[in-house]
Amino acid sequence: MPRFRVTIEGSGIEIPGDFAGVPGHAVRGFFVARVVNAPSREEAGRRVLAVIRNDWSRGVYAGLGGLPQLRVSDVAPATFFEWLRPRRTGYAFHSGR
Repeated sequence: MPRFRVTIEGSGIEIPGDFAGVPGHAVRGFFVARVVNAPSREEAGRRVLAVIRNDWSRGVYAGLGGLPQLRVSDVAPATFFEWLRPRRTGYAFHSGR
């Protein structure tokens, strides 16, 4: 089964704080990339969206700034090195400004 790298953009959240050391500069969105096995690009996007929704509805990020609006921003075949990397779980947050 093919492996794909899926990039998701999350927006519409509000996590108050001092993002990047700037007082009152809240987190308002994020980007996340995951590698997934799937029979097609469309299914790869659906699988990763389901995992991210789960993280924000009942997982690690539940209750932080509400549920994000999610959008698949890119789906591409995973490179050999992406295929070998350990599973990633982090997010790249931004302030939306």
